[in-house]
Amino acid sequence: MKEEAKLRALKISLRAWGIVAIFLFSALSIGFFVQTPLLAENGGSLNWLIWNNVHSHGEPAYVPPMLFIIYIVWGVFALVAANKPYQYLSFLNFTMWTNFGHALLMMGQVFTDWDRYWSKFFTDIPYILFIGIIILVFRPSGAERQSASTAVARSLDKFEKSYPA
Repeated sequence: MKEEAKLRALKISLRAWGIVAIFLFSALSIGFFVQTPLLAENGGSLNWLIWNNVHSHGEPAYVPPMLFIIYIVWGVFALVAANKPYQYLSFLNFTMWTNFGHALLMMGQVFTDWDRYWSKFFTDIPYILFIGIIILVFRPSGAERQSASTAVARSLDKFEKSYPA
């Protein structure tokens, strides 16, 4: 596949993933904070979208809203990186590897509580694997990454010369 086509596919995928992340996790945040019964662990029809209950031992659960915020910010950065992927290569690599690691961890957790979490193989796990695989397949090649790194280094040198400490 030509580099130009790969770059176009990467940009489109990052935009799609970013928009989905922002809307999905914003909606889940709102539902979580208003404590909608839809997300309740016992009987909530949308509980499969989150790992935890809205409450844990009578106290509000803290992990889900933290993850929601992380994924909202991640979605914003995916949109920014879609415009300038060469300048965000470290972000793209971080996103790829953390999502692969996250998927691997979740798979292990699913197998420890299969009866309860088997559905994660159709929800969370494909969602996080999708962006990792997209970045792996469509990120710029080694030569292009090197030239982008050199361009960034030259820009930093110019900046440092313009604004000495």
